[in-house]
Amino acid sequence: MLALFASVLLLALATGEDALYRLSYFLALVVVISYGWAQINLRRLDMRTEQQDSVAQVGETLEGSIYVRNGSWLPVSWVEIVQLSDMPGRGCGGAAQLSPHSWEAWRTDRLCHSRGVYTVGPLVARTNDPLGLFKIERTQGDPMKIVVYPPVLELPYFRLPVGGLAGEERVARRARIRSAHASAVREYSHNDSLSLIHWPYTAKCDRLMCKEFDAGGYGDLWIVVDLERRVQQSKGWEKTDEYAVAAAASIAHRALTEERPVGLIAYGDQEYLLPLGSGSRQMSRVLETLATSKTEGDVALGFVLGQNAARFLSSASVLVVTSSIDTEWVDVLQSLADSGLRATVALVDPESFGGDRSCVDVVMKLAVAGIETYIIRSGDLLSSALSRSVAPHDLAILERWSLGELAPASEA
Repeated sequence: MLALFASVLLLALATGEDALYRLSYFLALVVVISYGWAQINLRRLDMRTEQQDSVAQVGETLEGSIYVRNGSWLPVSWVEIVQLSDMPGRGCGGAAQLSPHSWEAWRTDRLCHSRGVYTVGPLVARTNDPLGLFKIERTQGDPMKIVVYPPVLELPYFRLPVGGLAGEERVARRARIRSAHASAVREYSHNDSLSLIHWPYTAKCDRLMCKEFDAGGYGDLWIVVDLERRVQQSKGWEKTDEYAVAAAASIAHRALTEERPVGLIAYGDQEYLLPLGSGSRQMSRVLETLATSKTEGDVALGFVLGQNAARFLSSASVLVVTSSIDTEWVDVLQSLADSGLRATVALVDPESFGGDRSCVDVVMKLAVAGIETYIIRSGDLLSSALSRSVAPHDLAILERWSLGELAPASEA
């Protein structure tokens, strides 16, 4: 339009024709009216976002609404409303024509596919004039933080790794190291700290009674989540790290429900270390840590286990959740198990997520080391996958498969 206006004006100046002058005036008027039309469309537009929740879990739907009101006495011919967001999935918004002093609403329900901390908003309104000469945008509102936690599922048949001390050794260590929970109540001794006094039992027995704790490490559980970028695989929305994080959160919930102290270690975009703790507050910390962690780590699992060996050995048991099919980390875990640590592995099979390498070798090496192993595959329900560890019968089948004597089910 600008090129046409310039051309007509130059011709009018060169020839002096009145018709060309009138045409140039008309084109200029069209440009001005088109620009003013687009501006008026958004001038009195009011946009609001209503978000039901700011916290959700993977698999849940985050509900919300967008409200748009035309506060002008002129109609809005056409406007597109888009809610900006970095959440994975489809965008939210809509288009409408608004009569004077009318309003429109849209639902912005989002399915939470992946854990993380995201922003939703602001709103962007886009419009143009009837000739499509000008496109105008207006942004309104502030971004809101949305936290998506990993899912926490019930694991009724999962066997938590149990470590501990027997008989006299356990009694001998009671006086030196305390765990997070009292296991018994006894009469007060002059060497006891006042902080150990159990006041309800003192009132009941009419004499000073003290809490007695199990030896430190008895029943403690460390969960190690492998967030190394190199070992992850994905197939659409199915991702190995999402399965691993969901398994870690569910196992932590199971252990904390049984009043066992739980600690968490994950090496992702940074080192995440959550010390041993108990109760609902610790569960909140676990979920927050897993939600904020990103699968951008470059630290191999074997190094993580070796780096924290002293921390593990002062505890009772460790549970490793990984999709790594390298066998080097198994050697480190076996040396920890030989030192008295009870170890369990939840292996997320990367081949079922589109990987090109089988997990047979690492599973068989874990079995030879006597480390209990659970296998999680794409599409599995965690409650089922974590209900039964790999048995000797399964190992025989896996060995025949690795030797090529069995074809995968998809080829059979």
